[in-house]
Amino acid sequence: MELDAILLGHNQFIGVDHFSQDRARSRTQIFSETQKIIEIVKEFNQLGGGGMMMSTHPRIKPVVESINNDPQLSKNLNLYPLIPYAQGYIRRANEKGILGMISDSLAPADAKTKLKISFSAGINFLKKDIMNLLPTIIDIEMLQFKDSKVNAVILHNVLTDLALAFQSRNLFEFYIDYIKDTYHVEPGFGTMNFCRLVNSFDKWEIKKPLILASFNKAGFQMNPSQVECEHCLKEHDVKLIAMSTLASGYLKPQEAYEYLFSLPKVSSVVVGVSSKEHVQETIGLIKSNMGKKNHEYFI
Repeated sequence: MELDAILLGHNQFIGVDHFSQDRARSRTQIFSETQKIIEIVKEFNQLGGGGMMMSTHPRIKPVVESINNDPQLSKNLNLYPLIPYAQGYIRRANEKGILGMISDSLAPADAKTKLKISFSAGINFLKKDIMNLLPTIIDIEMLQFKDSKVNAVILHNVLTDLALAFQSRNLFEFYIDYIKDTYHVEPGFGTMNFCRLVNSFDKWEIKKPLILASFNKAGFQMNPSQVECEHCLKEHDVKLIAMSTLASGYLKPQEAYEYLFSLPKVSSVVVGVSSKEHVQETIGLIKSNMGKKNHEYFI
């Protein structure tokens, strides 16, 4: 399945900003109504943005429902779930325990699906088998996207990097097979440790992985260093979804995209936009800089 070149991120819609809390609060107020978000999503899609990356944050559920109910967006916009929404799981597990958390998460499911997932989760919890809990978590997270066009499912960097720290090859291989076999889309991995991940995948002979990682001219969130990440990108056969390309607002868009598309193997870029004017400017700049490398994403 071909990846979309430009993906709309959702942090600005849910009040996440790694650079300014004041800016985050302001955007939370602006996008308190789902329709305000959908207006931006529609503008993005009409101008050539083909995909949207989103977690299962509580504020995103009505956005997904609105996309599914919109004739244009349901047909033309691919979704890229970033799972799991780790903060939500931790909070609910602390409040209600693992099984209580699972019960709450299953609220949108029909009776048959609830029974299937709950039975699997209960057995695996009794066995204390964390590996076997992973499909339960995936299935719960994907309930929100059961009526959506999904192009890839990205494992959140919290789980990716935890598994990477323990060198859990079997977890990565299981995730890849489960996403392909169950949802028939491409599996991907978010990470804050790009070099270590691609080196491990190479050692384990996991071919051409899809990786979501920070790449920007400022070296923001590029571990262990910008130079090392650039070298690893050049040397390994990967498909990169680049995030944090503006270094959380530190870089100007033109210099950011000039740098990004000077790199090899950039399959997609995640952008955060908060107005129609911002959408127009951002997509225009990306198309211009992609064109310099003879990309054919927009033909």
